[in-house]
Amino acid sequence: MERKTSKGRQKIEMKLVESKDARYVTFSKRKLSLFNKAIEFSSLTGADVGIFLISPSGRPYSYASTSTENITHKFLEWKLENPNVVDQANEGKSNVFKTFDDLYEEVQIMNEKEKNRKWRYKILYPGSQVPPDKQRLEKLVAHKRRLEKIKEEANNYDLTEKFEFDLNVVPSQDEGESSGTH
Repeated sequence: MERKTSKGRQKIEMKLVESKDARYVTFSKRKLSLFNKAIEFSSLTGADVGIFLISPSGRPYSYASTSTENITHKFLEWKLENPNVVDQANEGKSNVFKTFDDLYEEVQIMNEKEKNRKWRYKILYPGSQVPPDKQRLEKLVAHKRRLEKIKEEANNYDLTEKFEFDLNVVPSQDEGESSGTH
């Protein structure tokens, strides 16, 4: 009898599953795993755990180590007593992500402008070497510094793996300064 081969455990890219049928299957499998982890967490720590899910088809699912009403009431009570704690934590994370997204978008726009500049230069001056854009190099060095600051902030939230994009276009500080002197 031939043995069925599988892909085994692989890292799955976190994005919406395109196929509706595959999405339903993924939801069912992940839902069971999530509930099992919640049960395990509750039994190991004695914490009250509650999970609410709405399937892609709109059907609600829930798990609670005690009653869902009890957990919801405790959570809302705590949130009313500690509004600043919840808001500061969520605000800090969202600010870090927003800052990173803004920086990423700026770098993408700069790269597109540079590509267009080089293309126009090659058309206007065929056979000539495209001179470096000193202002762009300075901006890229500044962006690299900003990215390092964002990563430092992200360390406070243990989110550093979320802040990676191609910095090959960003020269090191030394390269930026030496390129500006040519």
